Amino acid sequence: MKRILLLLNLILFTSPLPAQITAELDSITISASRITSDISESGKSVSVISPEQILSSGSLSVDELLRSLPGVNINARQGFGVQADVGIRGSTYSQVLFMLDNIPLNDPLTGHFNTNIPVALTEIGQIELIRGPAAASFGSDAVGGVIHIKTKGFLQRERAGGDDATRFASTIDVSGGQHGLRIADVSASRSARSLDVSAAVRYAASDGESFANPAYDQGLSADPGYNTYFNLFNATAALAWRPGNHNSFFIRTGFDTRDFNARYFYTLSPFDESTEEIQSRWILSAFTRELGKHRSEVHASFRSTDDRFDFNSAITPANEHTTELRFLNGSHQITLNPAGPLSRGRVMGGVQLVQKSIVSTDRGNHSTFAWGAYTIGSFRLGERLDLNPALRLQFDPNNHTTLLPQLSLAWHLNRLTLRGSAGRATRTADFTELHISSEIESLTPLRNRGNPSLAPETSWSLDAGADWNAGGQAGVSGSFFYRSSSDLIDYVLTNADQIPIAGNLIPGELYFFATNIARAKTYGFESAAFSVISLPGSRSLRLDAGYTRIVTGGVGDTLSRYIANHPSHQLSLRLRLTTGSSQLISESEIQVRDYETLEAMDAAIPGSLFLTHLRLERQFLSAGNRVYLSVRNVTNVRWQEILGAPMPGRWVLAGMRFQL
Repeated sequence: MKRILLLLNLILFTSPLPAQITAELDSITISASRITSDISESGKSVSVISPEQILSSGSLSVDELLRSLPGVNINARQGFGVQADVGIRGSTYSQVLFMLDNIPLNDPLTGHFNTNIPVALTEIGQIELIRGPAAASFGSDAVGGVIHIKTKGFLQRERAGGDDATRFASTIDVSGGQHGLRIADVSASRSARSLDVSAAVRYAASDGESFANPAYDQGLSADPGYNTYFNLFNATAALAWRPGNHNSFFIRTGFDTRDFNARYFYTLSPFDESTEEIQSRWILSAFTRELGKHRSEVHASFRSTDDRFDFNSAITPANEHTTELRFLNGSHQITLNPAGPLSRGRVMGGVQLVQKSIVSTDRGNHSTFAWGAYTIGSFRLGERLDLNPALRLQFDPNNHTTLLPQLSLAWHLNRLTLRGSAGRATRTADFTELHISSEIESLTPLRNRGNPSLAPETSWSLDAGADWNAGGQAGVSGSFFYRSSSDLIDYVLTNADQIPIAGNLIPGELYFFATNIARAKTYGFESAAFSVISLPGSRSLRLDAGYTRIVTGGVGDTLSRYIANHPSHQLSLRLRLTTGSSQLISESEIQVRDYETLEAMDAAIPGSLFLTHLRLERQFLSAGNRVYLSVRNVTNVRWQEILGAPMPGRWVLAGMRFQL
């Protein structure tokens, strides 16, 4: 370890690098509702991750990128993008809506797959974290917030045509490290006057770390150890076409494959020897027509996913699932003429349709259909006040009809923006919560069991906060938030004798049974600050810090699996020292959460945790080329965020990035 730190020090303090330019947040356009706006106009707490931040962060997946953002709570089962549950402001992983190019990504089988992002990191043009409810705009699942991933091709689909010159760009990022780690992330694009095409691939694989098998000591397994191997691959291609000045077409297609050790990902059973293979194929499209004050949009997508989950082939056959998701959204927006106090106004109306189906060996065959109708407004009153109301009527599969209102506002005082929002949100159960293990005979104890009688979750949320920015050189933001939820869905440790659908359960044994927990209240505070400091000798230091405090109450003595499975205190600190053509980046995280342990399975979630990662990169040949060295988990902490699933210890990797 001392040699690694010495190498970092020797490489760092040499030759000059041009100063980095930091853009003010007001210049970034986002989709906090379906109507685009600047961040300061949205009335929401929003964070944006740019392509430059993605490349320089050293993060190896989208969930790692989100870790340092205030309000985000991550419970990962493995690193490197294998699988992670993402919550916002103490929400469960199923209460966060992931979107890709204006299309929902949330998987109909289980929310555990929501972070299976099917595009390369080098193809991502912007990641928007929108905190707080957004169900009135985007539909079910947007309870804690929205994570909207926009690809470079999608962001450029409506760009104005320039000259007839053809332009080509590409990024190649390759790295390797301990435990047979190898990663390749490549993207390329070709742009002409009215036609853009792009493609990208990402491959990440490792033999994994070795861990002792707790079932071996109990005489339940012949294997003394196991490895946390993984093989991940995705490929995508996109086309954007702009015929004339008023229309644009966009289409993206791709596939994603995953093969990994899933031991203790979902259960604490000593018989768990799980492996999992996932394959998905998808296509999405967008059509936009803008003429004067009118703008029409149609977004459509289809995704098919095959999942093979082998819990323990000596006990039960592998579970196989095929799910399909069809999505269609149509909207029309009108820009209003200024009148009286209204200096700017836009109104949108639309309809959204979602159809889901599953064919499964352990969940059965099912199909659902949901739809919603919505209207959204964005108004500027005078010179200082922005109002953003929204209203949706949501029709869910089990004939539940819910009215979802929402309002956000922003008041501008020079560099200070005061904001607040309130809204209602809902979430319906996925196929796993409804039907998991329903078709398995003699289900072994401590496994999950679905409940087809689950009601939808509903919640009301409030937040208030402020943002201050000093011209891109410093900034502070903070928010208070509160959410009251009812009929929350979670897996509750329950005796089989108390489960009404216990036909395949062993009497007297315990299972995690999907249940509507009556009520829960979540409240807290999140804050963020950054500062850019100029140092002597063409050096600069940027500091980013975030703090989140979350309290969840009202669950009572119920032992649940995922509700309140979040840190009570979370602090992140990121330091980036630029000197010459080199950068040294340190990312640290402190968590305080409830201690959990199960000694028989050698499983423990620590009550407090400190993690730090280091990355050194150096420019060579041209500004877009880098060579880098990264040390993940510098202090080699042994830790878990999901009880039983070990997270990576110290990993050292090195790589090169080229931009053409």
